[in-house]
Amino acid sequence: MFNNKHTVRTLGLSTLLLLTGAATTAQAQTAGGILRAGMQADPVGLDPHVTQATSTRNQLENVYDTLVAFDPSGKIGPSLATKWTTSKDGLTWTFTLRNDVKFHNGRAFEASDVVYSINRIKDPATKSPRSGDFELIKSVTAPNKTTAVITLSKPFSPLLSKLAFSLNVIVPKEAAATLNTKPVGTGPFSFVEYVPQTRMVLKKNPNFWGKDAKGNKLPYLDGITYSYLPDATARVTALRTGNVDWIEYVPSTSIQTLKSDANVNVLGGPAANYRAIFFNVAQKPLDNPKVRRAIAYAINNQEIVDVALLGVGGIASPGTVFPDGSYYAAPDASYGKPNLDKARALLKEAGYPNGFTLDLKVTSTYDFLRVPAEIIQAQLAPIGIKVNINALEWSVFLPDILAKKYTATILGESGQGDPDDYLYTPFASDSGGNLTNFKDATIDKWLDQGRQVADPAARKKLYVDVQKRLVDLSPMVFLYSSTQYEAARKAVQGYAHFPNTSYIGLRTAWLKR
Repeated sequence: MFNNKHTVRTLGLSTLLLLTGAATTAQAQTAGGILRAGMQADPVGLDPHVTQATSTRNQLENVYDTLVAFDPSGKIGPSLATKWTTSKDGLTWTFTLRNDVKFHNGRAFEASDVVYSINRIKDPATKSPRSGDFELIKSVTAPNKTTAVITLSKPFSPLLSKLAFSLNVIVPKEAAATLNTKPVGTGPFSFVEYVPQTRMVLKKNPNFWGKDAKGNKLPYLDGITYSYLPDATARVTALRTGNVDWIEYVPSTSIQTLKSDANVNVLGGPAANYRAIFFNVAQKPLDNPKVRRAIAYAINNQEIVDVALLGVGGIASPGTVFPDGSYYAAPDASYGKPNLDKARALLKEAGYPNGFTLDLKVTSTYDFLRVPAEIIQAQLAPIGIKVNINALEWSVFLPDILAKKYTATILGESGQGDPDDYLYTPFASDSGGNLTNFKDATIDKWLDQGRQVADPAARKKLYVDVQKRLVDLSPMVFLYSSTQYEAARKAVQGYAHFPNTSYIGLRTAWLKR
């Protein structure tokens, strides 16, 4: 990527989707129809640059476009940019933009919108939790309407991955003040309305730039209506009875049942995330790494997967933040295998020989984050730690966590294509996504080096060192990486499951008549 004037030309996003099976079928695609999608939770804010909520991302990522985008295999290809070049020193990135794109308000998309959107995310006044994604961007310029130039203060290997993250979208300046009530993008669907705790309605964008492999305009659907069914059983029932066409977050208890239903397809598998106990290390006794490590020694990850997730909802963490099989993973053979003697010894060294009371704030909305709390409560009791569980609805829980108003919680981090996604955002001292108040100068140095090194082997060594130190200091206790499943009525065709938990696959979905 850092060769002088090395030009990247790859297939368009819609073509990539088709080549990976997203919309291939023996039958011709049928245009029209409204897809009824059953969602776990309401969005938490509608301004994509401000929110951190996965629920918002998943419901708006087909309203907006990013400069570049991931395909289902995790590779980065064109989106609003058709190609790009990098200078030999890795400091200048030049993007050639599409000239046939319009925002939903009718205005033509141009390079000045890229300049505005990236600067808006960077601006401290925006308070974007992803401002750190672009902190190394020195300037963004638009020499003409179809060219955007990003100049870096130093090389930044994850830049394309950050640009592809599906909340780092391109927005029109004139609509920015009202994005939290009326999203305006360039994506295949435009926003119609949002009724809290009821529905979000999207309609087809007839001017969408995307096409399928045969040159047909996307999307095929006339629209998507998201309805909110926080109860997992109700969501599954709505699918089986035909009240919705597609659902997210199929609960572990229903996977086998739905697989045996002749009217339903189950899609999914391992997801690119990790779930963990987050510690607010600014609060006693969690300011002591020995206390945090003692808790880690008491946790049985496999038991959490087997009991809370029925053995199918996740993969027990081996002490690494990366999904199974990742080149950058650094497993620890002792991780997740309880050693209560070691745990008690560490507590004694830290001055807590009789344990203490730990407040664990969780969300009642997501079963995979709530149910492990009771198992953790039982696992910590033998070392004298009494866990008080406080379960809150997601829209109440998440603002508390983002404001760091908690002692311990169960939450997740996900990545979309680069090791920096899994490590810098949650653990760098100055990251807006650092929710634990964790600060370590050594880890900061290694993470900064990892952002500048392009060679995968050199980056791997740095990230292995980071992960080993994270196990020692334990700002989090890694529990499991998820498996995530969607399910759809057989009439839904062309949808592709993305391991990075994106629902971009709805762009090529269609309804068989």
